[in-house]
Amino acid sequence: MKHLLELKSDKKSTELYLRALWGRGFAVRGLAIEDVTSTPLSYLLDDCIHVPEKFLSTGAQTGYYRAAATHAALHISSDAAVFEEAELNFMQRAVIGLVEDLRLELRAIKQFPGLRSLWLGFHNIADNQQVGALQLMLRLSRAVLDPAYQDDHHWVFKGRQRILDSVADSDNSAIAMEVGLSLANDLGQMRLPLNSGKYEQLVAYRDDNRCLWQKVLEHRQQAETPEQQAIAETQQAKFIEADSGIELQLTHSHVQSGNAFCIVEKNGDELVYRQFTSPELIDSRTYPEWDYRSHVLKQDWCRVQEYAGKSGSLAAIDEISHRHKYTLSRLRRMASRLRVEKQQWIRKVEEGEQFDLSYMVDTMIAVRGYMTPDPRVFMHKAQQQEKNLAISILLDLSESTNDIIEGSQQSITQILRDAVFLLAETLSVVGESFAIAGFSSNGRHQVSFTRFKSFEEDFDKSKNRLSGITGSYSTRLGAAIRHSASELALQPERKKLLLVITDGTPSDIDIYDKNYLVQDSWHAVHGLYQYGIRPFCINLDRRSDKVIEHIFGRGKCETLDSVTRLPELLAHLYMRYLRG
Repeated sequence: MKHLLELKSDKKSTELYLRALWGRGFAVRGLAIEDVTSTPLSYLLDDCIHVPEKFLSTGAQTGYYRAAATHAALHISSDAAVFEEAELNFMQRAVIGLVEDLRLELRAIKQFPGLRSLWLGFHNIADNQQVGALQLMLRLSRAVLDPAYQDDHHWVFKGRQRILDSVADSDNSAIAMEVGLSLANDLGQMRLPLNSGKYEQLVAYRDDNRCLWQKVLEHRQQAETPEQQAIAETQQAKFIEADSGIELQLTHSHVQSGNAFCIVEKNGDELVYRQFTSPELIDSRTYPEWDYRSHVLKQDWCRVQEYAGKSGSLAAIDEISHRHKYTLSRLRRMASRLRVEKQQWIRKVEEGEQFDLSYMVDTMIAVRGYMTPDPRVFMHKAQQQEKNLAISILLDLSESTNDIIEGSQQSITQILRDAVFLLAETLSVVGESFAIAGFSSNGRHQVSFTRFKSFEEDFDKSKNRLSGITGSYSTRLGAAIRHSASELALQPERKKLLLVITDGTPSDIDIYDKNYLVQDSWHAVHGLYQYGIRPFCINLDRRSDKVIEHIFGRGKCETLDSVTRLPELLAHLYMRYLRG
């Protein structure tokens, strides 16, 4: 018997069901359909679950909306990786998607065993002798989820064993890629192609897996109407505050303008409000990216969005100064000596600090020869007006910088903040031209670049912005280097230095190949020399020594275990790059 299910009657209960399972809210939206006999697949876009407004169920499929939303929520709550679509055919992507779906579902079933029966109701196999590609994939899915199901097909048997042995308990999405490629190759050898030219799914509740593939997501976004794009991008859910009845707008990500509230999980069971103000967007540009596998520089591949740093707490800056007062005092003494060394004597003036002996001799000779002496016999010290060095300081502010450094009580972010403050104080005393910025990334379309100090600003007026730096998202180092270089190259100073402070491991959510961003960063660093920019990297994690040395080159990087080593490193850098 068939039943017509409608989202409008199940939407609220479905969203409450997801909150009960995962302890967080999910937005579920309806897809308008005209023909219920050809229901489109659900999909996940920007953490919003889109399901058909109507679904024609059969038999045990009465829990369709709950099953579909729960499966889609797995992609969000698990923080699964986004695979690269390039160089993979349609069959490979379909099988990899199936294996990843099963990996997520098996992990969820371990936590909530009742989900097994919910999902198995959609694995109806009328004839297990069908050997089409889609039918075999359905049979494999049933075999993995249902311990009682028996299937003697060699591909299904092999796939079941591999998934249960190596995928089921894995927290790493990479295993889905490895197993999926192997199984897809076997289907190809069996001459069982997918000929429809579009993504098909015999398991009705599963989404179309566009969230796993960066390029598929982009195509979907291009196909959306402006109204649908606006809905998907804002992803706003309404929440009625129980005590005062105030209606708030909640969002899972930062909005483009204005203020917002976001819900943050605390201690596993509490929800707290945190208000934030969106940063001011200064600039948005695209940059190329190097693909070492095809040896192609992909033009306009990454978008860097530059934001103004928010004003922070001067009290926090004073606390840093007090905590490092001895180190800071030493740095200032060193900076003062360097500033004195940059001074020059102005000779042949009528008033000054002391006589210039060479001109005094000439004057005495003139007097003895009964000639009018030249009164310009003094000299005085003056600071060189022409600055010789421009430094751009680039900070890695990825999520990994929130980690506690091994053998230390401080996070990488804390050491990063303290180190750059001490460095900036030194450069400010010496009188050098410098800028400070931080970066993080959330895919190639969202590389955030936060400006803490520009070359034109005075450090005393901008130092409080450093007090609130925190890490988030990932590390697309190459794009950030190219953006910093575009500004540094325009500075008038004769010598230019790009100083990168990082925890050393480039990565991003849309990159599966761990060497891809390392090689792109290497390419970006070596592209600096054509602009007369010299790179140097301070590495805050000694486990990344080899990676950093590969990117920047031997002698152009150093690992910093503690801020107490910063004075000697600063002196070394100053002597090397200013006078070298």
